[in-house]
Amino acid sequence: MGYKLEKLVKKIQLFLFFFAVSLTADIDFRKNKIVSSEKLSLFNEARIYKLTATHNNMILKSEKVSQPNKKQLKKFNTLSRKDKYAIQVFNQDGKQIILLGIGNPFYAHAQHIGYENSDVFGGYIEADIDIVVPLGANVSYISLLSQNEYGLKEIKRIKVD
Repeated sequence: MGYKLEKLVKKIQLFLFFFAVSLTADIDFRKNKIVSSEKLSLFNEARIYKLTATHNNMILKSEKVSQPNKKQLKKFNTLSRKDKYAIQVFNQDGKQIILLGIGNPFYAHAQHIGYENSDVFGGYIEADIDIVVPLGANVSYISLLSQNEYGLKEIKRIKVD
C-alpha cells in the first residue's frame, strides 16, 4: 500500500510542476519593465532627484544630471520585507519603472545611560533621499510608500516636471 501511495504522490507532484511551468510561460515579463541597477554606474551620467521626506510627507528639492557617487548607488536596493518605506517611480503612462526599498530613514534611535526604563528611545526625523534614474527613463511621478504585513500603502505622490 505504501509503494502505491508513494507513486501517486510523485505523479501529483510532477503534474503540479508542469502545471506551474505552463502558467508562467504565459506571463510577458517585458510589460513590467523595471529599470535595473546595471544601467547605473559611477562613470555614466544619470538624473538625480533629491527629496526631503518625513514619515508622512515628501518634497522634491532638486533635480540634476550628473555622475552619481558610490553612496547614491549603494542605496539602490530592491524592496524587501524588512523595508518599512519605499520609493516608487512612474513614467508618463503611469507605469512603474523603479521600486526602491529605503528601510526606515525617518526614525532616529537614541539610548542614553540612565534612561533604560524609559519607553521612548528615539523619534521621527526628516531625511534627505537621493534617487538615481538613468537618463533614458522618462520620470513623471515619484511616490513615497509605507509597507506593513498587509502590503504597500501610498503616503504621498509628487509630480516631476
